[in-house]
Amino acid sequence: MSLDQSSKSLAVVDWVIIAIYFIGCMIVGLWSKFRKQRGREETAETYFLAGRSMMWWAVGPSLFASNIGSEHFVGLAGSGAATGIGVV
Repeated sequence: MSLDQSSKSLAVVDWVIIAIYFIGCMIVGLWSKFRKQRGREETAETYFLAGRSMMWWAVGPSLFASNIGSEHFVGLAGSGAATGIGVV
């Protein structure tokens, strides 16, 4: 099965969708940067710790998901390849 040259290139509608996506990302990013926090001062604490206003059920899964990244799985695969995979 070989692909011809026309199926490898993106159509105009594809580029329009990609441009709309990036423009939307920029709008959301700029909006979140320049919005005001109901009288709160913008500091590093409000940025990185969300002003210490997040609930535990949102923080816990976020920490758990941050801990298990792609390098975790790559490391497990490397460890299994080096020592052998024991399957019972």
